Order: sequence, then C-alpha cells, then structure tokens
Amino acid sequence: MVAGIRSGLAVALAVAAAGCTQGAAPSPTPPPVPGTAVAPAPAAPANALAAAAPAMPPPLDTSRMQAAQIVDANGFGQQMVAVDLQVPAGWQTVGGVGWNDATNCIANQLQVAWSAMAPDSLTAIEILPGFNWQVAGTEIQMNPCPAAPYRSTREFLVATVERTRPGARVLEYRELPEVERQMAQAAPANPQAQVRHDAGRLLIGYGKDGVEMREMLTAAVSFSSMQGNVVAGTATIQALRAPEGRLDPELGQRVAASMRPNPQWMQAMRQRSMANLQRYSSAQSNSIGDWHNRQMAIINARGAADRAAIRMRSNQEVAGIYGAIAANTSATNDAIHRRTLEGVGEYNSYAGTDGSTVQSSIHGGARVFQDNANPNAAYSTNDPYHDPAGATELERIP
Repeated sequence: MVAGIRSGLAVALAVAAAGCTQGAAPSPTPPPVPGTAVAPAPAAPANALAAAAPAMPPPLDTSRMQAAQIVDANGFGQQMVAVDLQVPAGWQTVGGVGWNDATNCIANQLQVAWSAMAPDSLTAIEILPGFNWQVAGTEIQMNPCPAAPYRSTREFLVATVERTRPGARVLEYRELPEVERQMAQAAPANPQAQVRHDAGRLLIGYGKDGVEMREMLTAAVSFSSMQGNVVAGTATIQALRAPEGRLDPELGQRVAASMRPNPQWMQAMRQRSMANLQRYSSAQSNSIGDWHNRQMAIINARGAADRAAIRMRSNQEVAGIYGAIAANTSATNDAIHRRTLEGVGEYNSYAGTDGSTVQSSIHGGARVFQDNANPNAAYSTNDPYHDPAGATELERIP
C-alpha cells in the first residue's frame, strides 16, 4: 500500500455512517372515502409475515470489549502475534497474516486477511489484502509487479467489489482529501518520481439472508510515476458492514484505536521482505549476466570483421539494462516496499547519531531527537523552539 493497518482501519470506520443511504419509509395507509364502510383487514398468518420479511436481529451491545489478536501463523516457522487489539465481547475473529511467496512482486507477498464477526452473523469489521501494481500501458519488463488498469482508488475499489461482492450495488463514492494530506506529509521525499496520493470510500448495498446490508470499503493508494512507468499500491483495504442503518463509526474507532503492532513481528517481517528482495535482485542480475555471456558467445562465433561493432552494441545493451534496473526496479520496487513497511508500522525512519536507524511514529511530533549520552533514548516533539543541550536532532532518511 501498502497505505497501514491501524491508520487505514481508523479512516474507514470513522466515516462509516456518513452518507449512508437509509431505507424508504413505508407508504401511508390511504384515508377511507366518506360515506363508505371500512371493512377490517384480515390478519395475515404469522408464518406468512415471517417468510415475506425476515425479522431484523436486535441491536448489538458493544459496550464491553475483549482482547483479540491478528496472528501470522506460518511466516516464521511458528505462530507469531502481529497485532494485539480489542473487539466487542462475544465477537468471533478469523484470518490473520499470510505470505504469498509465489510472486516476485515483494510488496504483494504480505497478505493481511482478517475479520471480526458479530453474533448476528451480519455485522463485521474486516481487513482485506492490499494490492500493488503497474498501471497498464506503462509497465516495464524489469518490474515483477503485475499490470492492472486501475488509475484511481475508485476504479480499484469498484473492481474489488466486483470480485469479492458479486451482485452488490455501488451507492456512493467519496474522496477523502484529509487522508490524502496525511499521506503526503508522512511519505518520504523522492525527487526522482512524481507521487500522487488518492484516498476514497465506496458505499455499497446488497441483500444477505433477507436483510438489506450496507458496506463501506476504504483504501488509500499511492501512485508513483518515473520515466513513464506508473506504479500504485495500498497495504490493505478496510471494510465495515452492518444491516442498513446500523453502521457504527464509534465502534470502529474504538477497535482501530486499540490496535498495537508487535515490534518483534514488525522486525521479522522487515527482515524477511528485505531478504526476498535481495534474493530476487540477485537472481535478476545473474540472469542478465547469463544473457551477456550468451551474447558474447555469439560474437565470438562470428567473423573478425564485424566482431568489434557487435561487441560495442552488446555492451551498450547490457549497460542500458543495468541502468533501467537501477532507475526502475530498485527505485520503484524499493519505494513501494518502503511505503508498505512504513505504512503498516506507521513510522518514519531517521539516521541516528551512532549510525543506527531510529524509527518514530507518524502520530508523534514532527521533530525527532536522540540523547547524546544514551543513543537508545529518542523522542519526538512539535515544539519549533526545542533546542536541548544533551540531544541531537535527527534527519529523516529519504
């Protein structure tokens, strides 16, 4: 994205109730015509009424919360808690973190698919896997991420609904400019690329077990353009659903605010992703080296008269390929990967005074300081005049 787990879910649930379409009011009974007798309407059998309109389940009691976890079951040889959080008492959770090692698109390997279901089997909070892609028509061969036609968050969410909620009706789409502003402030500067942040919310309606439902899906996508190649991605998609008229944004905010990523899992996740990235880069470099050796064998098999010219063209092609990898694969994939990791962890990275990397939450202050006597002690502040004698202000890693 990624776009992160906790911040993305908070955005999705905070705007859940806004703009939700309500059901039409029942038609009034027409008044009797003067001078005529009004016969009492025959009572409908109870079973006929139940068949015509299934009873709406009673309102949920979400005042009490219970501990829950989002677990990575297989990523590191054993179960590992990725996120601790609170959900309403009595709700059932399912899913967790998975890894798709079949793809060479590193940003698409981490897959978060988790939901918490209410006892009514209708109301739920859900996190769907995000997606990273090259915009179709701009893709390059060296980038292993797939090509897809989505040029906006709206197109991406509509396609997600068509794939995962067949038959659902799109009722409304709203842009989220405040989220886009926060994304722009949190994103590291990249002078080599043109970056556009696009956040939005899609409201859909559908029937489930005879009950009219409303569901809201929210995503925050970053589009990055470099030398004509446009890549896009979001870490997760956030969904909230309930019977029509019962979407509860306050509940969603409580669940989102309770999320606490596990630092040990975050570190292991980063190490695994970087190892996969290095493995793919090495394999790609070896493949180019093999191609170069084959080209040189062809050159050696040809006559001496044209050998020099062919060798020059071959070396130019190899240089062009390596240049494209440096400018596209490294810059593009690493940029998507870095945004995904920092988006999931909700932090920015700073260069420490002792050569270390200091991570500071995006929810803290804009200025980060490291203690000169104890490099393990760092803090952030928004005070523009803060100038401590025993600490050094750190520079953000671009």
